[in-house]
Amino acid sequence: MQKITFLMTSDTHGYWLNLPNKPEQSLLNTVATINHIKENTDHPVVSIDLGDFIQGSSFATYCSQIAKDGNVFARAINEIGYDAQIIGNHEFNFGAEYRQTILEQVNAPILCCNIVNAETQAPALGEAYKILEVAGVKIGIIGTTTHYIPNWELPQHYEGLAFKDAFETTQYYAKILRPQVDILVVAYHGGYEKDLNTWEPLEELTGENQGARMLQEIPEIDVLLTGHQHRLINQQVGKTWTVQPGYAGERVATVTVSVENGEILELTGELHDTSKYEDETNFKAVIEPERTQGEAWLNHVLGEAILDVPTTSVFEARINGIPFVELLNQLQLSETNADFSAVALINDSFSKFNGPVTNEILLEVYPYYNRMAKVQVTGQDLYEIIEFDLEYLIVNDAGEIEVNPEYVYPKPRHYNYDLFSGVTIKADLKQPLGQRIQTLINEKTQEPIDRGEIYTLAVSQYRAVGGGDYKNYTKDKIRFISEIDIATSLREALANYTPEQWAYINENYCHIEWM
Repeated sequence: MQKITFLMTSDTHGYWLNLPNKPEQSLLNTVATINHIKENTDHPVVSIDLGDFIQGSSFATYCSQIAKDGNVFARAINEIGYDAQIIGNHEFNFGAEYRQTILEQVNAPILCCNIVNAETQAPALGEAYKILEVAGVKIGIIGTTTHYIPNWELPQHYEGLAFKDAFETTQYYAKILRPQVDILVVAYHGGYEKDLNTWEPLEELTGENQGARMLQEIPEIDVLLTGHQHRLINQQVGKTWTVQPGYAGERVATVTVSVENGEILELTGELHDTSKYEDETNFKAVIEPERTQGEAWLNHVLGEAILDVPTTSVFEARINGIPFVELLNQLQLSETNADFSAVALINDSFSKFNGPVTNEILLEVYPYYNRMAKVQVTGQDLYEIIEFDLEYLIVNDAGEIEVNPEYVYPKPRHYNYDLFSGVTIKADLKQPLGQRIQTLINEKTQEPIDRGEIYTLAVSQYRAVGGGDYKNYTKDKIRFISEIDIATSLREALANYTPEQWAYINENYCHIEWM
């Protein structure tokens, strides 16, 4: 009998300086965990990273936007010594040149079966699969990535590429590889669209996540490694073991397969908590000089924000408005000259955007370099957009407003709830979904929104292409996309805003009336 352990990380998002909400930890703890597992395993270990490794942290933003060099991420991947590298959706965020330069420096084979050259239909970002022979055991590894990327990304970021259905393409290659290997592994940068015990849908079945369908309909798979949703999953489903290791290196997943004469005898899995291991101090040299240079840039003070903080509760801020979000909306309105604006409160760090603001604080409160878009909508579109937006909130049995559980589980999606400016929303959450808006008032004219009239709305590039499953946002409605991104616009506001502009925001941030 031979044992093979598959070690997997995913969605590390470049957190080499510190982890979100755990500043005393970083991916150096993840490296220590990986090394501990390898050193204490008495049989072969095959290691795979599932992608989203060049974007997400403030350090990753420094590398892409300021240093304009992501070599450090390839060096780190190479030093860890992965046997295969998968492509994540966030590898597309900073454009093709930045992505490709990094991938070309990665030593491990890049596996991605379903992102293909639009003309030739051949895999465009590496190979579809790899067959390894380890200790006499033949192992097939298929790499696949959620094909939903065009629903989020700017077209120029994936020019020349086509995204084939992840399930169908994986199924195709699984049938080819199964007769050739003893163990078949699918490494999928995507998650589960259904509960793995009841098979009840956990989300709208858009195709973004197809892990459950793979488990149900591709019996050839022995091990299904997943990511993207940032969930903690470790269980056997039928004859297949499947795992997902969370976010930012918080866990390292392993699946151990016992095989004899081509027959799998046993599968076991584990999620290793990386906080239990001291950081790998020696690894710091691998990420220098970018680490030191990045820290210096992040600690630089940009200016002073004269913003009120009426609450530190992110829930209260989302239901009543907050000056920080009004600032974002005013920046979008100024850049696009749209009638109205909408933007999400990404996280609970907004209260830090008050007083002296460093690059680190700015990227903590708004971590994305989204550009700003102006979309053309009808009044009817606006009603439907805001009705969909309000599905984020429900009224409980006690008559209190709370977040719809569907936006919390299985993956928190608070970023899909936008706060508006330029339009007053009068809404009754006790009414059925789709019938909650009582009226919408154009704040410029103080007249009700005309459902048949044409308006313009400023949103992020992510939202403008339908990000967050907003069906009323489509590419053909985009009238303008800014050259400047929102984070840079925030820097300019810190440098140039007048006391009168800060005062206006502090006095005009609430645009919703609950009835």
